[in-house]
Parts: sequence; structure tokens; C-alpha cells
Amino acid sequence: MFRRPISRLLISGIFLVLLFYSSPALGTVNAISVKETSFVLTVDPSAVTIKVGDTASVNLTIISTGSAGSRVCYSEQGFPSSGFNLTFLPECTSLTQDTTRTLLMVEATPAAAPQNFTATILATNGNETASAPLTITVVPAIPPWIPWLGILLFFLVIGLALFVGPRRPKKSKTKNL
Repeated sequence: MFRRPISRLLISGIFLVLLFYSSPALGTVNAISVKETSFVLTVDPSAVTIKVGDTASVNLTIISTGSAGSRVCYSEQGFPSSGFNLTFLPECTSLTQDTTRTLLMVEATPAAAPQNFTATILATNGNETASAPLTITVVPAIPPWIPWLGILLFFLVIGLALFVGPRRPKKSKTKNL
């Protein structure tokens, strides 16, 4: 029969052997597979500033490495759900051997508040997708001094009304007989 300390030592040894064989750090290295696409998407310019109510143009270029003739469609991720109208011209196109160009029109509607964000433009060809970041900065349509001028005028009118009261007619000292 085994004595207690020997059985503990034996169980600890078996545990260590199993730990070394099952540890990913000490065993084989797991490779991460990255699928290369047969085309690359570029965005020019990569950052745009749009006034509320205006439209910005962005050039999309696909550089193809061998899938000429296949169809690519464009989409986006990361734009707010309201306040922007996006138009891809054309929305889907056939790849050429070298480069394919598309125009993206980004309109900031009056519902778009001043903000700054980065969206992703996607080009999809079957099960392949290429992406490129696009940074959007939305600024107010009117200069910031105009609302301040309105606030200043408001307080000026209120101040005049408080400190300069209406003139009351003077009572005449003549008595009616």
C-alpha cells in the first residue's frame, strides 16, 4: 500500500505532466490565419470636414490584383443612424485589371449635430471585403459669433426695459373750475 505522502506526490507529478502537455505556451504555437483579399480599398481624402447642410466628396479607389471582371459593392459602418445621406456613385461596379474608382458623396443634413467620428467604408466582392477608415468632422453651418450676438442683444433689450422705464405724462397744476 501507498502511504499518504507518496500518493500525493504521485498525483502532483501526474498533474504537472498533464499541465505541460496541454499548455499552449509550452506546446505548439497556434497560428492565426489572415485571409488576403485580391483587392485593396483606399479613401482620398481620409478625413473630411462638413458644415451642416453641405456635402463632401470622397474618392474611393480599388487596386485589384487579379479579380478583374468581378462585381464590387460599397457600404459603410459607423455612421450615425440619422443626420447623414450617403451616395456611392456607382453603388456597385465591375473591377478592372488595375484600378477602379468610385465617388462617395456625404451630406450632413440639418439633423447632424456638430461631432467628430470615424466610420469604415467597405468594398465587398463575394466573400472578400476590403475596408478603409474615413474620419468625419461636422461643424455648425453658422459662425459661432452669431448666436452670441443674439444673446447679447437679448440682454441689452431686457436691460433697457428695466433701467429706462416709460415716461409718464406730468400732471398739470391747473384746476378745472
